[in-house]
Amino acid sequence: MTGPAEGKLRLPAHVFLNKKEIEADVYVHLKGYAFARVTHLDIESKKLNLGIGKEKGKNGDFLVIYGIDEGLDIPAINLIISCPQLNYILGPAKKTRTWVGQKVDGVYIGFKKEQILKLEKLAKTL
Repeated sequence: MTGPAEGKLRLPAHVFLNKKEIEADVYVHLKGYAFARVTHLDIESKKLNLGIGKEKGKNGDFLVIYGIDEGLDIPAINLIISCPQLNYILGPAKKTRTWVGQKVDGVYIGFKKEQILKLEKLAKTL
């Protein structure tokens, strides 16, 4: 868990794992800051050491992410990120399959180009 840094913009969000709210920080992490090669979404919590992709020898996997009224839902790992601002990235009733990576004490979502551009535009409003 890296926490706040230059180029990481915190979103007001509630995070639910297995339908229980957990203490977590959600950031838009911009390309070029704090070693980010691409703009992505960081979800950081000690409770998010889920071992995503570990069975395949990887540090993540391509998962389906759904836009919901409150934000984003990743059913494969029972994770919901409740933040209405994320509806701008992936609207309700929309879905995408993208990379969800495991990091120490957290996960990150490496969206496709269409969502990355929206994420960068959202970051300008934060």
